[in-house]
This record gives sequence, C-alpha cells and structure tokens, in this order.
Amino acid sequence: MHHRVLVGIPALFLFLTPGLRDAAFARDPTGRIEFNRDVRPILSENCYSCHGPDKSQRKAKLRLDERATATKHGAIVPGSPDDSDLVLRILSEDDDVMPPRSSHKSLSDDQKKTLQAWISQGAEYQDHWAYVIPTRPSIPEVRREAWVRNPVDAFLLSSLESRGIEPSPEAAKDRLIRRLSLDLIGLPPTSEEVSAFQIDTDPRAYERLVDRLLDSPHYGERMAVGWLDLARFTDTVGYHGDQGQRVFPYRDYVIDSFNRNKPFDVFATEQLAGDLLPDPTPEQLVATGFNRLNMMTREGGAQPEEYLAKYAADRVRTVGLTFLGSTLGCAECHDHKFDPFTQRDFYALSAFFADVKQWGVYNDYDYTPNPELKGWSNDHPFPPEIEVESRYLKDRRDRLMDELRQVASAHADPVALDAWFDQARSTLEAETSGWVPLDSESTSPEAGTLLPDGSLLVRTVAKSDPTSRANKAADHRFKIDRAVGWISRIRVELLPHEDHRGRITRDGSEVATVSLSASVKSQNGKERSPLKFYLADADLKSPRYFNGDEVPGVLAGWRTSSAHSTETHTAVWCLDPPVLLQQGESLEVAIKSPQAGCVRVSMTPFGLPDDGHLLRGPDAEERAAFASSDVVREPGQDDRLRRLFHLSTAADLGVWQQLRELGRGIFACRDGRAFSMVTQATTPSETRVLPRGDWQNRTGEIVAPEVPRFLPHESVAADRRLTRLDLAHWIASPENPLTARVFMNRLWKQVFGVGISQVMEDVGGQGEWPVHPELLDWLAVEFRESGWDVKRMVKLLVTSSAYRQDSRGRPDLKELDPGNRWVSFLSPRRLEAEFVRDNALAVAGLLSLDVGGPSSFPYQPAGYYANLQFPDRTYVASDGELQYRRGVYSHWQRTFLHPMLANFDAPAREECTPARNVANTPQQALTLLNDPTFVEAARSLAAGLLENQTSMTDEDRLGRLFLKVLARPIEEAERLSLVAFLAERREFYRQNPEAADAILKIGQAPVPKDVDPAEVAAWATTCRVVLNLHETITRY
Repeated sequence: MHHRVLVGIPALFLFLTPGLRDAAFARDPTGRIEFNRDVRPILSENCYSCHGPDKSQRKAKLRLDERATATKHGAIVPGSPDDSDLVLRILSEDDDVMPPRSSHKSLSDDQKKTLQAWISQGAEYQDHWAYVIPTRPSIPEVRREAWVRNPVDAFLLSSLESRGIEPSPEAAKDRLIRRLSLDLIGLPPTSEEVSAFQIDTDPRAYERLVDRLLDSPHYGERMAVGWLDLARFTDTVGYHGDQGQRVFPYRDYVIDSFNRNKPFDVFATEQLAGDLLPDPTPEQLVATGFNRLNMMTREGGAQPEEYLAKYAADRVRTVGLTFLGSTLGCAECHDHKFDPFTQRDFYALSAFFADVKQWGVYNDYDYTPNPELKGWSNDHPFPPEIEVESRYLKDRRDRLMDELRQVASAHADPVALDAWFDQARSTLEAETSGWVPLDSESTSPEAGTLLPDGSLLVRTVAKSDPTSRANKAADHRFKIDRAVGWISRIRVELLPHEDHRGRITRDGSEVATVSLSASVKSQNGKERSPLKFYLADADLKSPRYFNGDEVPGVLAGWRTSSAHSTETHTAVWCLDPPVLLQQGESLEVAIKSPQAGCVRVSMTPFGLPDDGHLLRGPDAEERAAFASSDVVREPGQDDRLRRLFHLSTAADLGVWQQLRELGRGIFACRDGRAFSMVTQATTPSETRVLPRGDWQNRTGEIVAPEVPRFLPHESVAADRRLTRLDLAHWIASPENPLTARVFMNRLWKQVFGVGISQVMEDVGGQGEWPVHPELLDWLAVEFRESGWDVKRMVKLLVTSSAYRQDSRGRPDLKELDPGNRWVSFLSPRRLEAEFVRDNALAVAGLLSLDVGGPSSFPYQPAGYYANLQFPDRTYVASDGELQYRRGVYSHWQRTFLHPMLANFDAPAREECTPARNVANTPQQALTLLNDPTFVEAARSLAAGLLENQTSMTDEDRLGRLFLKVLARPIEEAERLSLVAFLAERREFYRQNPEAADAILKIGQAPVPKDVDPAEVAAWATTCRVVLNLHETITRY
C-alpha cells in the first residue's frame, strides 16, 4: 500500500487505545459523529501527549487538538479519509503502521471506522464541552408524561424512549425509605419509621419523608464526608512524624454549613478567603482551614523552601480538583498534555495563595530559618490558630455536669460527712483559699532557703559546679504531718523571685519542667503506698499531644510557658483516689525540676470542683455554706456540701469512681473552647514559574495571581493584584463554566451511583463525554440560578421518578447498557466506609447521635502505630459513648489510616480525593466478622433481640433481625438456613463456654446478666452473619 509522507513530519505517533468506546454510529441512529463525544477521547488518550497542548513535548510540530494544524499538512483531509495520512497509517500493515507494533497496541475495526466516518463527515472540531459556559437547554417532550415528576425525569425518559426502553417500576416502600435514609443522612431507618411510612397513604408522604431527612442534623454529617475527602481533612499532618493538628472545628463548620443549607458560593468563598471578608466572624476564619489542610512537616533537616513549594502546589491541585474538576497538577512541571492549562496558569493560580502565612518546616533545630518557631517542641500545634467556641464541647460539658451533680447528690454516711465537714471548715479557717502549704524537707542552705510563705527558694549555682546538690538531683521534698483527714488535691506553685531576676526559673533557664510523686508514710518512715493521680492541669503550659489531640492537663509532667516566665505558674494534681491521712501518718511530695527557682507545695481536702476547674479551691458560695451552722443554712447548701463531700473523699468508693470519670470528661471539654488552624494573610511572597517544577530553579518568570487565561473571566485593571477573594468570586461566577457542572456531576454520582460524566476528577480531555450532556447543563444552570441552593438540588434528584425506580438489574439491557448509564433502574451502591460502621452501630442500638466535636478513637489493633515516631504514639480507644460516635468523627491518621476505613476504600486524604475507589476484597468480609466494633455491634444486636422477649421463637427473632438490619421481611430460604445455623452455634457454645465468654468480653457495651451466655453468643454469631451480608452494606 502506498503512503503519502507528511511534509516536514518524519513520523506521526498516533497511539490509539483499542476498545476505548464503541463506534458512534452504533449508538446514534443517524450515524452522525460528534468530535467531543466520539473522537476527542481517542485523541486525548493516545495522541495529545505528543501532538497536544504541551509544546515542550510536541513531536513534528503537529497539534491534533486544533483543526488548523491537524489539517495543515494532510494528517487530516476533511471529507476525504482516503487522502488523510491518519487513516492511511492506522490501516497500514507495513512497519510504519500506527500505532507502531512496538507499542503493543492496535485499533479495533469500530475505532478505525469511527475515525474514518468523522473525517468523511468533514472532520468538524468542537470546543471542549466543559469549557463552554452552560446555557439552559429546553426540557424535552416525552410520550409517557405521567412518569415525569420533574425535569430530571424528562431528560432521562427522552433518552430511554429514543432507544425504545421503558423505565423500571417504582421500588417498594420499605426499600424507598431505606434508600432515602442511607443516601440523605447515612443511617438506616428504624423499624418504627419503616412501618409508619408503609402505612402512610398520603400522596405527599414521600416528599414529607425527604423534607424530614433534609432537615435532620445528620444530613450535614452525610454530606460532609465527600467534602472532607476533597478538603483533605485529617487529624494529622502526614509528613515524617505525622503529628496531630488542631482542626476539628473546620469539620464542624462543614457539617453545619450543609445543615444550614449555606449557599455554595458563600461556602466556597469562606473557605478560600474568609479571612479577607470585611470583619470576618470566627466561623468564617475557621472555614479558611481549607487552605491549611495540606500535608506539613517537622522533619529535622528538611528544606523549608522545598516544602513551601510542596504546600503551594497542593493548594493548586486541590482548588483545581475541588472546584474546576481539572487535573492542574499535570501543569506543574510543563504545559498540560491534554488540556489547555499552561504551566504559567499553574503558578499564576498558586500566586493567589502566596499571602497564606505558613512555615515550610514547623520546628527550629538551630539551622532552619524559622525564628518565630524557636523553642517549640516536637508536639506543638501548627499555627496560625484561633480559639473558638465548640457547641459540641459546651453541650457535652453541661450534660456531664448535670450527671455529675446527680451522682454526687447520693446519700452520704453521716459520720463520714461530719468528719470531713469539720476538717474542711477548720482548713478554711486556717487558709481561706482552702490550700494548706506543706513543709519543705530541703532545709540545708545548699539546697535552698525556706521563705515565710512556705515556699522554697532554690539557690542559683554555676552549672559547672559538680558538687551542687541542686544540680545533681534537682529533687525537692515536702511533707505535711500535722493534719488528719482527707487529702484530695496537691498544688505546686512556681513563684517569681528577685534572686532569679524576677523569674520563676533559675540559672538562665527559659522554661521549667516539673514532675511530681507523692506517698503516705507512717510515723516510723515506712511507706504505706505510693499515690496515684487521675487528672492534672496548669494555668500556663506548653501543650502536649496524644492520639492526635492535645492532652488535657499535665499528668505525666508539667512544662511551663517561656512567654510568661515572670508570672506565677500553678499546677494541680488530683489524687486517685483521695487519701485519708491517719494519726501519725504524713503526706510526702517529691518535686523533680532542674530549672525551678522558687517552689511552694500545698494540699487541700476539697476535691475536683463540679465545673471541672481543678485549679481553684472552694468558691464564695461553698465557703459560705461552711461558715453557716446547720440551722441557718440556706436552701440547697446541704446538697452543695454533700456533693463536695463525694467529690473530695473516697468514703463511698463506688460514687467517687463514677465522679472521677465524669470529672475527666468535663475537664476534657475545656470549657467548650477549642483551637483550629486558620488562614492568616501576610505580605505575598514572590511566585515564579518553576522550570520542571524544580523549587531550587529561580530563573522562571515572575507571575501575579491570575485565573487560567483560556477560561472565560472578567477583565481587571492591570495594576491591581488579585486576591484569594477575587479567585473565590470567579469560581462561583456565571463566567466560570466548570464549578456548577463539577458540583452537580459529583452530586449526581452521590445519588445515582455514577456521574453523568464518569471521571470525577477530570472533566477535561482525559475525562468522559457526559452521557446526558443536556441534563448536566440544565442542572448546572438550575443550581447556579437557584442561588447555589444545595438542598434544593438534592431534593430535585431524590424526588424524581428515576430515583424511585426499582434497583433490580435489567437483563434485557445487560449488553446495551452494562453500566446503567441510561438510568433504566436505580443502580445499587456500596456504602462508604464511615457509613458501613454507622449502619452496624445504629441497628445495634449503640450509635451516638451527637453532632460535631473532636475526633474519637475506634477500636484498633494493638501495635498498629509501632512504626509511628517523632514522637512515638500509643493508641487508646475512646471510652463510653465516644467509642460509638459516627464514622465522620473517626480519628484520621494519614500515614496509618484506621484499618477498617482503609479496608473499605476510605482515602488517607494525603491529597484531594474527588472520588473513592470501590473494591471488593476478602479483607472487607473479615473486617465485618472480626473487627471488635462489628462483633460488639452483633452482640448488642443479639442482646436486644433476647431482651424481655422470652415468649418469642427463633423464627420470630430472626424476622425482627431482618426488619432491623435490612428493613424488609426475612425470606423463607434465609429463615431455614439461619434457624439451622443458630441451632448449631447454640450447641457449640454450650459445649465450649470459654468460646462464648470470649465473644461476650469483646467491646465495652454491657452484657445482659440474666441471659445464658451460650444463647447470647449463638445469637451474636448469627447477627455477625447478617451484618456481613452484601445487602447490609449496600444501598438498593
């Protein structure tokens, strides 16, 4: 066969992937080829890398993404495929065939025919669909008008009717309510809700159900999960030691914004530029955490400029994926190979964020240029931060305080109460603060000087003096032996003194570290027992972090703040439990602190205050109650004193232990306040194009903030530097063709299981032509013109007839539409990882429905963090209701993502993630069977089935089980199989009681005491089977 040689082109590299899509005429009755739909995907996937927008990689000076250059030298001859070298080369059987044999690729006959037909029809090019401003198309007319509930149905039905396909019938009501509940709030309906919906014959029942779910506070939690993937929200920083960061208020902001139906343009603006708004509110500042959620490092030796470049690039990628649906990361080192984004566009977008105050390396090792961070510990937070009110913490504190006061109002033994009352009153008479100083045992002049206020002034010595007792041990001992009675708390004060230049530290130290131990000794000096502490706090301290959050208090050790070294510092330790000092015994306290200059130690018989402020002594009302006689006390004072007695003594150990746990919870709420990373604007740094993305190469062009030039935008004055606020306004402007389309495509996937354009992260050349382009444009315009009303659009989708279809597959369409892209039925979808867990806890009756707040720590395999260092981490699972919080609140450790989340395809969120992969693996079944969360859920579910239901048969209970878990009746085959399985398991556990005990010991939830352990274990194992069903973790 003869081949024409292209003028000036030595070779034409056309790598066409076979099987990319069928020939257009197989789907279009008219046989008309559309460039965007049928041809561009082939060229983009296989040709643009060498013959596309990237001029640095372009071969033979040929561009196939532009008609003028593609037709200039005969590669494509419009109307004449036989004269087009593209066609000649793909049909060749010689060595110059394209794709070349060395590529191990070949074209199918249909793909060759598609290219030939397109050229024959004139080789018309089109602007890329996603870069054209959407206009509202006309709503199509359909024959089956009664099926159409809103315009969504009209577009879909028109497509089905053009192919002679009927939509599926409506799903049963039990399936509809479970579907809606899982899709809108991420939780299954209760059996009662299912029954109520089934018997509701009101024509508006479905819409009322939708409205109720949209108004639920759990709607925001469900919607937040996808957004947190985009925002790369985690509890840790990712790089190197993957330390914790304080940012949970941002997650609360996202949840609250969806619940309040904040307009999406406002939502986007607050996150990108909330700090630049006039008089920004704390909420708007918290929203800017979006810009700060890139990975960060503290690694010693890391180069700050390198990491600042990494952080800047991450922000561009995140904005591109989140709002533009574009892979801007492909333009970091060179012009984009498939889309019109240039490398200059990438860095011009980066320049918008050049004012974000951030450090490249968050530490000072004496050789990293971070003077503002000098002296910070490896566990310090990542500024800038602000302190804000947390509604969750405030509500939890108030709830725990009410519970504490109720527990503390328990009956008190009169003799013990009177004895403590007398001790407490005498203490207040001697020391109105309620704190009694201890005597120092360090009486030698070498150790220090006792001062009249009971403090010990440690002498200053030369650090080189090896004989100094102060330098050798830095131990200071204090004791009290003149008091008999209860001791509940110990206080340590570091006092500034003129001998130490008015500072609390000596020998030039900037901070003091203090550790404390205590014991009770008998008169002959024998130690009765070392004392333990359960809570400690200080007024000023350098924070420490654990499990990704700040450790409340200073239990293991106190490190003072260098910024306040001329002020008195105070720390208090609470005894676990309070100790009753007998006649002849003494309390001895040892303080270890190499830097402390002047120390005073005190004790008090008053326990943890009921408001959790453990630094204070009795307040004015409490002191008044002690000053009053029995006959003149005001109403409520006796109750107040009884509460104080229980909080201060272990006379009733059971009551005190309950109060200890409640006190810990109250203290952890930190007065309802929390810190959150925010964006703070500073003087913009210089932004250059980095050749090949090399942060060390500063020869590139200096660029100012600018949106991609090829996209529509308003012109601005050349002398005005654009800001992040300008970027936010452009993102949500009518001129931007991408934002509304990208959001609605993402929302469509969330509701229908797959996007109208399937590739969530790319609506560009490597993406997919929308299956229903007119529908996507209509939705985008409707969303924009509705005022960016998210709830309105969600309701529009879920109230459509298309959404209400049955979810059973269509055998008649298996070959024609294997992916159900025409929506002839509703595609089932697997629940996201968080909702798999939520579902199990919910049906088991364990799930905590509190909204907002810090992350919780689900059960996790021991040693999972063994390789996590700088610092080492010990994982401690949350206690009580915190263990059963929703998955959206699970602790997110970037480098060691919780195994359950990882097994069910949750992303580590090291990068912006527009769509999660969905895999089916054996690990998922093993997780559902063996993860303590799911075993405990199954056991609690079993306990609920057995509770107060002695008259029920096994068949009855199995029926209830299916209604609770699957919201449907059990089928006969299922019933017969599970009855046999239950009987076999029941016999096994009766023969192996230790195996039953092992099941019952998993988790924290209580086990019924009046039920046979073998019976509970058998039912728990049966429930494990049902929780492991594919149907259980799937929305149908």
